[in-house]
Amino acid sequence: MRIFIKTSAWAVWAARLARLVIPTYIVAIAAHHIELIDSSIFTIMMALATLLGVTALGIGLIAFVRLWYTGDHGWGLASRANIIGVGAGGLLAVTALLGTQYPQTNMVTTNVNNPPDLGVVALQNDAKSQELQKMANEVAVSFPTAVTRAYPLGADEVLPLLERQIASAGWGGVRRQTATETETLYAGDVKTWLGFKDRVAIRASYDETQTEIDMFSVSYFGRSDLGTNGRRVQSFLGRLDAAVRQRLLVLSRQTPLQEELLDEEEG
Repeated sequence: MRIFIKTSAWAVWAARLARLVIPTYIVAIAAHHIELIDSSIFTIMMALATLLGVTALGIGLIAFVRLWYTGDHGWGLASRANIIGVGAGGLLAVTALLGTQYPQTNMVTTNVNNPPDLGVVALQNDAKSQELQKMANEVAVSFPTAVTRAYPLGADEVLPLLERQIASAGWGGVRRQTATETETLYAGDVKTWLGFKDRVAIRASYDETQTEIDMFSVSYFGRSDLGTNGRRVQSFLGRLDAAVRQRLLVLSRQTPLQEELLDEEEG
């Protein structure tokens, strides 16, 4: 007599829910990048995919217990659902961790009192200025190196380095907006890997011997950026610091050689 072993319904439903998770993530990110959906719809889709994953994990764990006692089929289905569910739960945990680790703001600047001009009125008004002042201390603690840079070089030396760093960052939308004898402003939109659009402005103020760099990074969407703008400012200025140090080193090596040649000419 043949004994029929059924497949656990819990495992089947866990697998069905899990199958929707990854396609939903992919569709949401792709549609957000090409701007078929706005950021609010994207957030809803990501939340839905995460909810499906966590639910699949819960049902999959119940399926494991049922399979252990009943001997039914479905270990593979439940295992795949649990793996996907753990991934979705991990994403939720990382998001929650970043939300508690960084200040609840979506803007970071090196100069709170006089930030660079973003060129977008909706992102730079009295309410935003008050928020910058209110969050200044928390931002300073979380991003201690997001401060104004002062380099002992003129614009002829610093601006090419600055533009090179903008290009290497992949910010195709950030371009030179204005340029005068004492100041040059770069501004434009950048996009995160999830498709969120942010605004970046970089101001170089200079004379013949010194250049100051200020930066402003703001998100178009959301009350909190999970640290995105602060990390962007710190990372960019850190790379610019390295480029300026390298340039100063080259100039310091050239100076003794030039003095030696002048001494020979005088002799």
